[in-house]
Amino acid sequence: MAIDSETGVMQFRVESSDVSGEFVALAPIPLPPSVPPTSQAELGTSSQTPHVVAGDAEPEPDDSSARAGSSTLRATGAMLHLGDDVSVDGLPALADPTISHQDRELELRRADVNEKHQRIIAWLDKTGYEAVLLGRTDSVGWFTAGGDLAQTLTSELSAALVLVNRHCRALICDNVQTARLFEEEVAGLGFQLKERPWRTDPFAFALELARDKKYATDCGLFGWPNELSKLKALRLSLTRQERRWMRELGRTLARQVEATCRNFEPGETEADIAGHLAHRLIRQGIVPVDLRVAADGRLARYRQPRFKSARVTRHAVIQASGRRHGLCASVARMVAFDPVDPELARAHALASMVDATLIYFSRPGAVVSDIFRRARRIYEKYGHPHEWMKDYQGHVVGVSPRELTLTPDGQATLGHDLALSWCPSVSSARSQDTIVIDQRGYEVVTESRRWPRVEVLVKNLPILRPGLLIRKP
Repeated sequence: MAIDSETGVMQFRVESSDVSGEFVALAPIPLPPSVPPTSQAELGTSSQTPHVVAGDAEPEPDDSSARAGSSTLRATGAMLHLGDDVSVDGLPALADPTISHQDRELELRRADVNEKHQRIIAWLDKTGYEAVLLGRTDSVGWFTAGGDLAQTLTSELSAALVLVNRHCRALICDNVQTARLFEEEVAGLGFQLKERPWRTDPFAFALELARDKKYATDCGLFGWPNELSKLKALRLSLTRQERRWMRELGRTLARQVEATCRNFEPGETEADIAGHLAHRLIRQGIVPVDLRVAADGRLARYRQPRFKSARVTRHAVIQASGRRHGLCASVARMVAFDPVDPELARAHALASMVDATLIYFSRPGAVVSDIFRRARRIYEKYGHPHEWMKDYQGHVVGVSPRELTLTPDGQATLGHDLALSWCPSVSSARSQDTIVIDQRGYEVVTESRRWPRVEVLVKNLPILRPGLLIRKP
């Protein structure tokens, strides 16, 4: 996508997903008359011809724009890095309780649990509690380094309680759950077992352990202090192992969403498409935490749609949040059947510009309200000053796809090793990926490998955003 500063005309082209690598070009799309002139960048340099600003939200001279990108970006400097190659997609290996505890993958999980135990010990020292009892599925999954201890596929409470103090970690569960949990989920991770018969009071044993002691919980059990918000803060910064898992999850999630976009038939319902996607995800060991399909113009009216019986005849936005190894990632992709409505292409271009701006300014130490201020300038600059009010703009992700909702008045500062999913929408278009930020810059864990991409220059740094896949009807 290139913007001509002389004519004020935006030409949009995307890389084809076909093996041939051919390009599909759309007719020029007029921009609002207030397109600013080209200016020099503040950060970084670009080997490309200077472009019109599209990504900076400041009132200073603009210095970002968008144009077609056809290759994987590898930039040096502070604002971008790409992760290492990841392993082959597929279901996680079935646990074998008879293997040596010196198994490499098991060692990595055990080290991850030990690190999280140390975080909780530091928190206990700071707060004065003697122990914490974890009962929520997301909390238990985090502490067990991706253990699946849920009661049901969507349950909020875990099938076992996890007791953590300064000296040990223990699993409190009934005899029905013991074998599976200790053989498939936490084998070799250093947990003690506190077992009870399934027919007894599930909480009596925990109460006995906590008698005359100062305990905290993540779910308010027994009237003990509910410290969920403080405990949640301990898990927002990803560990080294979690970053590896997040990278693998993100790539697999994106590939399955993109494959679904390429293969559904015109006229299928949103529910049909969601079913295709759920099937693909489950086969890869990913739990579909949230699936959304918006046919044709439904996203413009319902910014958080569910999948219904509406049929896709012109275009669709397909979104998914998936969980694997206890971590979640989110992604959205857009597909349209040729010929593409120019209004849709323009809306997608603006959503991409906003998304790139949000990503660029997301760095450790940044204040959330400052990031929003810059993004709002893009909405205003291109004639959609109120669009950001119609939809959530982004979330912190981790063991939940919405750990925290990012708001325009938020005064919190972003931390390191933090996973974010910005998701701006404009009318029927959305741009969304999951990124992880650290002191080096950001990594797009749901990066597209074989998908049309749009390059947006923000302060002269090229940022690739997922493009609009154009299919023949």
